[in-house]
Amino acid sequence: MRAPVISEIGHVSVRVRDLAAAEEFATGMLGLHASERADGQTWFTLDGAHHSLHYIAADEDALDHLGLVTPDAESLAEARERVGSAAGLQVLDDRPRGTGIEDGFAFVDEFGFVFEVYSRMAQVPPPAPTAAVLRPARLGHVNFFVPEPRRMEQVLVELFDFRVSDRIEEGVFLRCNVDHHGIGVFPGPGKIHHVAWEYPTIVEVAAIADLVDARGGSVLWGPLRHGMGRNIATYVQEPSGLVQEFYCDMERIYDDAAHTPGEWSFEGHKWVSLWGPHLTPEGFTELGLPPAAWKS
Repeated sequence: MRAPVISEIGHVSVRVRDLAAAEEFATGMLGLHASERADGQTWFTLDGAHHSLHYIAADEDALDHLGLVTPDAESLAEARERVGSAAGLQVLDDRPRGTGIEDGFAFVDEFGFVFEVYSRMAQVPPPAPTAAVLRPARLGHVNFFVPEPRRMEQVLVELFDFRVSDRIEEGVFLRCNVDHHGIGVFPGPGKIHHVAWEYPTIVEVAAIADLVDARGGSVLWGPLRHGMGRNIATYVQEPSGLVQEFYCDMERIYDDAAHTPGEWSFEGHKWVSLWGPHLTPEGFTELGLPPAAWKS
């Protein structure tokens, strides 16, 4: 099996109508630190990389792009070559599109989602620890809803070497490293439903739910343990409408050759909640953000 050309989910860039509210969520809920502000944009660092989260002031709430990281320059060159020769994809830039990325390129898929692929990001001084807000360990995964999930799956598997961890009818969880999933793709209108931040244990995930309550809000769903991926998760909606997941204890797959993808069904509840019949709350799957209109 060839070495994967994508090794992790790097960052999420979101266009927002209320930049001040988005910034407050990033600092007050996630404990992130603003590494740079310029021209109606704010970049937030988690661990010293220039940004894991990027907000852009705009007249719409929408996903600007998703960052995918390659392990090295050779993998980046391979990814660029594969995208350039693939049908249905358009390279928007053969260089980084924004601040903080030192190499890379960007393309748009058939559903209108822009991906920035790169191997190097600028480093900034890591933020000092704070006792006020629990900072996540990392950005872990994202979930998309698209009209034809198998077509997005095909691009991620054939061009970027994602592997199938589990299927549920037309939906699929795909991994790019040992984590059970880096990208989930499910049937629905074209949108990104949620981004997910990993915490060390359920203690921190519970503390995040307490923080939501202390701020006068309520979680959308959770905590619960998913059947697919086995992660303990709690969901919150940020001001833009994007759903944010806080999770821990995800299944890890260390032997690709020995893994047989699970086949799940939407019938029953065990696929989504092992602890009880907690099906998704009404309206939950309708949340999320569409892709932003892009310019070449």
